[in-house]
Amino acid sequence: MTPIRRSLVATALVLLASASRALAQSCAMCAASFGPNDPTSRAISWSILFLMAAPYTIVITAAGILFYMHRRAPGRRRAAIIDLARAARLLRRPATVTGHQGDTP
Repeated sequence: MTPIRRSLVATALVLLASASRALAQSCAMCAASFGPNDPTSRAISWSILFLMAAPYTIVITAAGILFYMHRRAPGRRRAAIIDLARAARLLRRPATVTGHQGDTP
């Protein structure tokens, strides 16, 4: 990684870390109406988390099923199994007789 890219990544991480507290708050009305450690505001934050998790879980599950179906498709060509012992014997086989078609003098 180049020094410029490394410094850009470090700057992005610092900015993201500083903004994480502001991004973690719920809506402005909920934050203003309850105190910072009020159980109701924590409950609202957890409910928002669960409401956001449901669609992501459904999309990830559907993508996983489609990926599995694609990988296991019946018409898909699979790699052949190579018999290593047979391949080694073929490589050690002596050269063919001279004068065979395709040989050049």
